[in-house]
Amino acid sequence: MGVSYKILIVDDKESIRKLVGNMLSQKGHQCVTANNGIEALDKIRENRFDAVISDIAMPEMDGLALTKELLKHDQSLPIMIMTGYTDNYSAETAIASGAREFISKPFSIPEFIIRFDKMMRDRKGEEALLALSLIDELTGLHNRRRFFVLADQYIKLSVRTKKRLLLLFIDMDGLKWINDHYGHHEGDHVLIGLANLLKKTFRESDIIARMGGDEFVVLSESTDEKGEIVMTRLHENIRDYNTKISQDYKLSISVGAAQFDPQYPISIDDLLSKADALMYAQKRKKRGQESHPGVRNGQTDSTT
Repeated sequence: MGVSYKILIVDDKESIRKLVGNMLSQKGHQCVTANNGIEALDKIRENRFDAVISDIAMPEMDGLALTKELLKHDQSLPIMIMTGYTDNYSAETAIASGAREFISKPFSIPEFIIRFDKMMRDRKGEEALLALSLIDELTGLHNRRRFFVLADQYIKLSVRTKKRLLLLFIDMDGLKWINDHYGHHEGDHVLIGLANLLKKTFRESDIIARMGGDEFVVLSESTDEKGEIVMTRLHENIRDYNTKISQDYKLSISVGAAQFDPQYPISIDDLLSKADALMYAQKRKKRGQESHPGVRNGQTDSTT
């Protein structure tokens, strides 16, 4: 059996609701019904649906108006329009309102299932493409675009719950040196290693992202004590990683840490700027102490 969807079926005729519901239930889907657009909106507010199938001509609110209202709440919701009034309504009219599929009554069961399955396959493909566009291809972490979306939500939640956040701006030292001496393949290997260390150190609920190049960020809930504990754990994980490197370099990072106080909120851009400035101050200090930005001869330096 394939993927199971939760589907809202909207039609003022009970016979059509039963017909469509039986067809889809036999395919393993969960179906909920509504008599008209107003009732459908009420059910949408109470439940999450994977798709909506709606008649056009209905009392209270027709299917076209319903489609437009539904898409205000979820622009990606797959909606299939049905109608027996093809003289008055066309596929173009339905698609223009935001529906993804259109089918004329009466319809055959095979045709209906084919159209519904195509609509859901198309939606699944769009979701996969969207997910890819939000993931850093090399490390599998969130990319810069995804970070800003999630960070904005995190900050809004912080303001509501009055919980402080900690933003770490992390820059890998010496990536250019590694690329120049060992090649970009080795540089990519170390970037992946750092990404895995960050995933090992922080929780799944923390936002870990690669901003580009050798720059990473982590946003998490924090107290002063917790921040010290997690940074100690990160240093320990880096030291353990460095004991396993066979090349003449060691992984080293510079870190800037900035706290978000919900009582005095600032934008994510301002928070990044603060952490970035602190990271670069540390990096400038370290440059005078090392023969190259990467650390050599078995030493490690990942302090903040």
